[in-house]
Amino acid sequence: MHRNECKKLAQAIQPLQDIIASFEKQKQRGTLQSNRRRQRRWWDCLDPQDAMDFNRLWKENSVRWNEHGEYLEAMEGFQRALGPIGKIWKDHITIITNDSQSEEIQDEKDKNDNDDSGLNSFSSLSVQDNGDNDDNSSSSFGIQLAQKLLFCAYCEADGGQIQSSRSRLAQCISILLEHCYSSLFSPSDPKDKELQRQRQLQNTITPLLNDAWMELVLSYEEEKSPQVRKIARHVAHMAIQSSRNTGSLYRCELKDPLQRPGYMATLDATCNGDRKKQSSSPPLMMLQPCIPPKAHPSWCKFLELHWKTIANELQALITAGKTSSKQRWAAVGCGDRGSGGDDHRVVSAGGKWTEYVLFGTGASENGDNNDAPFTKRLLRNCIPDAISLAESGGGEVIFSKLAPRTRIEAHCGPTNLRLTAHLGLVIPAEEAGECNIRIKNEWHRWETGKVMLFDDSYEHEIRNDTDQIRIVLLLRLWHPLLCHDRRQKELMEARRRKELSVNKRYHPPE
Repeated sequence: MHRNECKKLAQAIQPLQDIIASFEKQKQRGTLQSNRRRQRRWWDCLDPQDAMDFNRLWKENSVRWNEHGEYLEAMEGFQRALGPIGKIWKDHITIITNDSQSEEIQDEKDKNDNDDSGLNSFSSLSVQDNGDNDDNSSSSFGIQLAQKLLFCAYCEADGGQIQSSRSRLAQCISILLEHCYSSLFSPSDPKDKELQRQRQLQNTITPLLNDAWMELVLSYEEEKSPQVRKIARHVAHMAIQSSRNTGSLYRCELKDPLQRPGYMATLDATCNGDRKKQSSSPPLMMLQPCIPPKAHPSWCKFLELHWKTIANELQALITAGKTSSKQRWAAVGCGDRGSGGDDHRVVSAGGKWTEYVLFGTGASENGDNNDAPFTKRLLRNCIPDAISLAESGGGEVIFSKLAPRTRIEAHCGPTNLRLTAHLGLVIPAEEAGECNIRIKNEWHRWETGKVMLFDDSYEHEIRNDTDQIRIVLLLRLWHPLLCHDRRQKELMEARRRKELSVNKRYHPPE
């Protein structure tokens, strides 16, 4: 069992090792460009006939995909087209890993040697500069190749070919990082034409790299093995570091390896929203993964003051659910509500996580008559931001019930546009065992009648290792550092980006 786990882990990290090895070689080669010799990229080793066959096959199968709907057949054609690319990539990585020592020796020789004679086995990747046209042609082909590799990675991931998908992503990322790193060693050109070219490259490379890194992150986050899932953090760290080390062509959207939402809005610590002017410390506290009680908004006290009444209404709903045929307690992520459709994936095997929706998609249409009327009225009057967000489709207000012996695996929320609040209603006794939540790197325990406020775009997980249920009133609200006039715009952009990310999986690049 242990041997199988080690083997699976070794396979899982191979794409990351390939990216690191390739990037290190790029840095090593880049330092030798003082003589203005352009280093040949690994994809330049594609045989001219293979390049022609690649373009022909891709075009033919794009037609099959777009015009005839022959998706499986077209996908097989795309994979055949990329076959020679995969072989060159493997050769590239093998040479790096097997001949690193001889490479170092040869690199020392290269510093004092301006001709191509005597190059070692890596010579196929190093040629004299043949002019700007060749360089531009190679760059253009490389970016187009990266787009096709990314699309193929999407399709293979959706088809369960995970290892192949990760290898495509490694190749895609390597190509784009090499473009970024090469720009550091290219002679600067003050001309407007060069500046315009740099901007165009940035507008192309940044979204491609962000997409590729995020797809690789998600590839690991969806694994069942906890050890493999943790690799997602390392991928995010690599994405952030590569942005810092590759000049201006790439700007990583992620800022923290433990904060990996699908969409990151820019929050403004000087924006106080509707709050009265305060010292600079409370806004900065709002940027923390878990907001300390001293920085809680005033409405938290209202919830805590009335928690017993809310708990009584909760109990009435539980009792009604046991006697009514119209059961409204549903499994989280069952598809009855707009957001959180994938939340069922993070529930541990055999566990049970259910919810009762008060506001948002899936809520009762009975208003305040029979459906927790006091709780709803209190929320409407005291926390309109939560109702506004729920009605905008950004996150429901629910009673969240976690069954005994259930865990919610580590995951990140979809955006940083919101904060999440938990009001403890039914909390297992401390002596009953562990029942807590990890937010980023710290574990917290719920308290009955107390509010916990945190940013769920940071990695978080939950453990109820007791024989008792845990129930909280869960609500989302607009992040207080997101200015009021930007709320709907940012939410629309998050939705647009999500739709775009889905559409990219169904439209092959030409």
